[in-house]
Amino acid sequence: MFTNEQALSASRAIRPLLPKLIPAQADQIDQQLAQLLNQTDLDETTQVDQLLDVLEAYPETKSWLDQFLELPTNERGYYGIPGNLAPTAADCYVCPIGNDYTWYREANEEIPLCPTHLVPLVLAPT
Repeated sequence: MFTNEQALSASRAIRPLLPKLIPAQADQIDQQLAQLLNQTDLDETTQVDQLLDVLEAYPETKSWLDQFLELPTNERGYYGIPGNLAPTAADCYVCPIGNDYTWYREANEEIPLCPTHLVPLVLAPT
């Protein structure tokens, strides 16, 4: 069993991985997730149910989601695509506007813009 916050965290964390997980549908799925994560007229349970419907519609995203939700909260970090369950040292960056996008920086990667709001991501508070 998982909490609504775990499902919301998973929905934010999977967005940068979609092009690797499911390239042909990545843009479409990302748009759906962004819209749901930024929708303020839904109660949280309905929002989570709809996010899970999107993520569970594809075997690749469902597999990643299942693995993400099985991890103890204190062991979460950057895990990449399914099958790579060894956490790596990575800084966590988030969208400063919508709390709808989470990205983990490895090495000296350039920090991207939030694809929803087109603003630079910021280091997540610890």
